[in-house]
Amino acid sequence: MGVSDGIEKALYTPQAHQQIFHEANTPNFLAWGTRGTGKSITLRWDAIGRCLTFPGFKALILRRKLVDLRKSHLRWIGPEARSLGANYRETTSDVKFENDSFIQFGHCEDQAALEGYLSSEWDYIGFDELSTFTLEQFLKISAAARSITTRPYIALVRACSNPLGPGAHWMKEWFIDKIVDYAEFPDYNPADFDSIFSTLDQNKYVSRKEYEARLKVLPEHVRRAWLYGEFVMEGAYFTDFRKALRDGNKLTPWHVIDSVPTWHGEELYKLGWLKIYRAIDWGYFPDPAVCLWIVVLPNRRAIVFKERTWRRTLAADVAKEIKSESKGMHIVDTFCDPTMFIKHGEASYSIGEIFEQNGIPLSPAQNDRELYGYSIHEYLNTKVTEEVDGKMVQIPLVQILEYACPELVRTIPVLEMDKSDPRKIADGPDHWAVSFAYFAMSQATPSKDPFVPAKPRWMMPKHAHRSIGAV
Repeated sequence: MGVSDGIEKALYTPQAHQQIFHEANTPNFLAWGTRGTGKSITLRWDAIGRCLTFPGFKALILRRKLVDLRKSHLRWIGPEARSLGANYRETTSDVKFENDSFIQFGHCEDQAALEGYLSSEWDYIGFDELSTFTLEQFLKISAAARSITTRPYIALVRACSNPLGPGAHWMKEWFIDKIVDYAEFPDYNPADFDSIFSTLDQNKYVSRKEYEARLKVLPEHVRRAWLYGEFVMEGAYFTDFRKALRDGNKLTPWHVIDSVPTWHGEELYKLGWLKIYRAIDWGYFPDPAVCLWIVVLPNRRAIVFKERTWRRTLAADVAKEIKSESKGMHIVDTFCDPTMFIKHGEASYSIGEIFEQNGIPLSPAQNDRELYGYSIHEYLNTKVTEEVDGKMVQIPLVQILEYACPELVRTIPVLEMDKSDPRKIADGPDHWAVSFAYFAMSQATPSKDPFVPAKPRWMMPKHAHRSIGAV
């Protein structure tokens, strides 16, 4: 509340989704969603409310760039501070409250700015547009959130963001999916991270119609992130990868499915007449070895239904496990990293030769990062027609079974364009996508439906007519 001419007025009235943010007790909490939900206002008033509640409370609110800080928080904090009887100093971008509480507004554009926060201590650190920060910046600055034990609260890290930005992938991993590499971050505790998602429709103070009209001129992937809250990384190579297609509020599975399609009640990869291909990208450590299993239907539709990943595992052991995991499948070919057939040092055999000695015959693919991307783009953007529930519908040429191929689904959206050559995929967690590229580049032939005759009926001998009906 503020007082003007002796009359109290509400400076900020939280809506339902904002109230959840203010009441959260999790040490690290993120408000994320579409644009236009009031996330920055929520963050600023969360800090203000705590400063008014606890004497001597110290809060830090950060934007990645100074220009963005000036356009957002610094634009409003002056009038808000005066209404609350607080002192805002424009020269140092801070607010001092009558109870000795304090808010510092800052930015983190470079390494020098980052190092300036490392020796400080704060009761509260707020990251505005968290997806614009790197993981290193977040972790190092967050370490400065420390409160003395005699205080009636714990130090908190709060953040808000839309799902578009260079840090969108790590933000999703740490706060939403809670899938973090424990080998690199052994002390990560998923219970210490949580989030709330909100949409434009939850903000009663903005017009959705006007907002949508302004987004029409933007690229599609930006509209998907800002209007629907879909995670898209700045500079992402595969912006055409879509887990689902949206029609209003309805989502239809697209490149990702949650169950194996069946034929007469049988899961497709178990049918002996369907062709199954494997694709292998070799690695030992830190790069992993990856194998994908892909079934190809008669209409060329490819379904990636299984993946396996190995680290610090010898080639012979990987080959034996792939062979064991393929039991009962009609394996037609196995495409692989061509460097697997290069001998290193005094080794008697190449990795590829070791695989073949252990029952995995290989067909080397091409090693071309530009061709990797193009071949995957082709699969993502090509459609085939299938009959579903008596209707002919279009389905993407490739679909991935999510629960069986989590790393492929996770990493495709976060792969970036090479800054020196945007036609190529940049180095990163690309082992699963590269494995699929080996398959996509190899033009695998589709399965042949044994129940569909290869020749027209009129070209067959009369006795063959009867055999078709008996199959």
